[in-house]
Amino acid sequence: MKIAETWDSFLFSQAIRGFLLLTQSILRKYIILPSLIIAKNLTRILLFELPEWSQDLKDWKKEMHVKCTYNGVQLSETEFPDNWLTDGIQIKILFPFYLKPRRR
Repeated sequence: MKIAETWDSFLFSQAIRGFLLLTQSILRKYIILPSLIIAKNLTRILLFELPEWSQDLKDWKKEMHVKCTYNGVQLSETEFPDNWLTDGIQIKILFPFYLKPRRR
């Protein structure tokens, strides 16, 4: 509650917070995760192990970033809440992609 009250005390706070959340979501899904997948599989190749491209890409595509209202009501991956710049927005990540070791 204290963090929410702090955000509400700034002018244009919900718009700034919304743009930061969208930026973080886009960076995670389209830049950071693909870079980590590439680095992981190149490392596996250098260590003479079999790369796991297909499984990693399948897990990455399964990850969803669902946009929600500030109160947590889920909408969709593409739909924005009404008045999200003034009311606020949240992004819920479903099926998050983790770089975890596979069982052999």
